[in-house]
Amino acid sequence: MSIGRRRFLGQAALLASAALGHGSAYAMGRTPLGGRFALHVPWATSSLDPHEIRDPLAALFGAAVADSLYALDGNGVAYPTLAAALPGREGTAAVVQLREGLRTGRGVALDARDVVFSVERARARGAAAALADVPKPRPHPRDPLAVLFSGADPQRLARALATPLAALLPRSFSPLAPDATGPFRAELSARRMNLTRNLNAARGASFLDAIDVVRSDDLTTSLREFEAERDDVGWLGAGLHAARKGSVRFDLGPVAWVVLVTGAEAGAFGQPGVAQRLAEAVPPERLAHLALGALPAARGDAAWGGPATELLVDETSPHLVEIAQAVAPVLSRPGHEVTAAPVSRTELARRRARGAALAIDLVRPAGSGALGALLALATAEDRARGVDLARHPPRLAAGTPARSLTTSLRVGVLGEIKVAGAHMPDLVLGRAAGDGGWDLGASYRRAPKR
Repeated sequence: MSIGRRRFLGQAALLASAALGHGSAYAMGRTPLGGRFALHVPWATSSLDPHEIRDPLAALFGAAVADSLYALDGNGVAYPTLAAALPGREGTAAVVQLREGLRTGRGVALDARDVVFSVERARARGAAAALADVPKPRPHPRDPLAVLFSGADPQRLARALATPLAALLPRSFSPLAPDATGPFRAELSARRMNLTRNLNAARGASFLDAIDVVRSDDLTTSLREFEAERDDVGWLGAGLHAARKGSVRFDLGPVAWVVLVTGAEAGAFGQPGVAQRLAEAVPPERLAHLALGALPAARGDAAWGGPATELLVDETSPHLVEIAQAVAPVLSRPGHEVTAAPVSRTELARRRARGAALAIDLVRPAGSGALGALLALATAEDRARGVDLARHPPRLAAGTPARSLTTSLRVGVLGEIKVAGAHMPDLVLGRAAGDGGWDLGASYRRAPKR
């Protein structure tokens, strides 16, 4: 569904609902407004940061909470979303004009200072490669809603700012209470995330009243809850023991990669390309129950030849923990034992920075296509490496799989994280533009039959 259509329908439905009540709005044939759905996901629900390239909750739900200044259509052409227009020129600078009256879900007014904050914060995190050619922005001296990018090409600037990794956030942003301009407003806690309709949404509020996202501690809880008719969406399946009657399967494509990462402590096994070689040698049947997409036949030797080590993984991400527990015994050999080791996200980042021998992690795309995948995977290894590749990009054939992009990296692709499973037939899930994912703002529940 296009942005203009969602915004038009959302506003029309809101007006009709307020004036006539939900039933009258349904009778007029508009997209139904109201309703909610619930699901369990095997991911932490306590933090969401659209600028972090390793944030699983942002990979799944970031677009429901935050928007970028620009977006790309089906042909890869940039168009304005939170910006008033495509970048213009003022002397040698490109100018980005923010739309008037933008407010976050919590009512924070946005201006040029928030654009500067967001670009520089994103550059320091996951968007380093995507923003490699974007100069440091500065507020326009005479327009509180305009930002200047000295020497930038307007067209290339718009494309760079279209990455979700550079979403517009308020200067007061906190990952623990994420606030932005998306169709939903998010409330986070240790076990639950509640998404409720954002009436300040810049591109149109959601049709749904709310989405209840509950953290599960394994991959089976969602299937069990869906089969027992307590959830409306079964994450990665239609039921634990049997498919729920009447349910509809869906697969909206990948939103991230699960990667194996090596470091200096691995010695010779920390060299570029080794991580992908090991990943490709893991038999797909050992990972088949982990919903990692279509896996090719194994090739090569999965034997870990580095020192006995821990396979580090984020303890707050049950999906990744189960993957690590499946991969570790495949790599392990006598004298070269590999043991899955769940640690805190902070500890994982600290030890990876010191060159930890082995880790399992998640990586979000930095843009569309093979180049977007390469830049993301390189940035996940090292920000400077990602920036260098962005400034000197190789020629890549369209459709090059991510597994073929990592021969010179210390990151190997094990599989994909997909938005897939089953849902009840009255729930309509919108498909995101681009390579994969869902548009939760455009999702709705059909009106009950009378």
